Amino acid sequence: LSSSSAASDVYKRQHKGIGALAETTNRLSMILSSSQSRGQWGEKMVEDILDFMGLVEGLNYKKQSQMGEGRPDFTFFLPDKKSINMDVKFPLTHYENYLTVDSKNDKEMEKKSFLSDVRTHVKAIEKRSYIDPKGGTVDYVLMFIPNESIYSFLNQEDKDLIDFSLSRKVLLCSPITLYAVLSLIRQSVSSFSMEQKAGEMQKLIGVFRKQWGEYTAQMDKLGNTIDTCLLYTSPSPRDKRQSRMPSS
Repeated sequence: LSSSSAASDVYKRQHKGIGALAETTNRLSMILSSSQSRGQWGEKMVEDILDFMGLVEGLNYKKQSQMGEGRPDFTFFLPDKKSINMDVKFPLTHYENYLTVDSKNDKEMEKKSFLSDVRTHVKAIEKRSYIDPKGGTVDYVLMFIPNESIYSFLNQEDKDLIDFSLSRKVLLCSPITLYAVLSLIRQSVSSFSMEQKAGEMQKLIGVFRKQWGEYTAQMDKLGNTIDTCLLYTSPSPRDKRQSRMPSS
């Protein structure tokens, strides 16, 4: 009886787990099927990474600022009034189809379409105004890929994609890669701030040293003036002797 009850509990847990997995799959399918939902999904993932790192909106980055023809989803602030933009609107339609179709030929066709979509998206980002050195950006833009498995799939199936993207000033970032990039940005900002403070401190020390030198010079002059005054106002030894002689 106990073994039958245990088996029943296991079955219920498995059934519940399968139901939860099916619900998650359906939700993911709905996300992947809507371009707006995909963008929101990517933004939410980025925001989770930013929150985890302790980066603050308005201080370390800003969201969805209109720039010329394009609209970068995130702009990260760099030292010396520089910035780098990031796009999170990633084409996933054919990747979803690739996961759901059964036929080998259909899979191959969807894979090729997906890889082509990614390259097309890279070229589209290149043509937008995300890269504007005269406007204060660096000469690269970040393109967010919202899943490590998709990032690995791209690197495996299109080995030239990274070089293709870099040649167009587009840096592909998975969640882990983005974390690494943002860590470098935060470190560079901190180092730049420390260098600025150190430079300001050196300037203050230089000013203090100059003022201290002027102060000591003035004190030396004052001391010399006092000595001179004492020299002329103090009685001479002869005057002291005469002052001690009795008057007749």
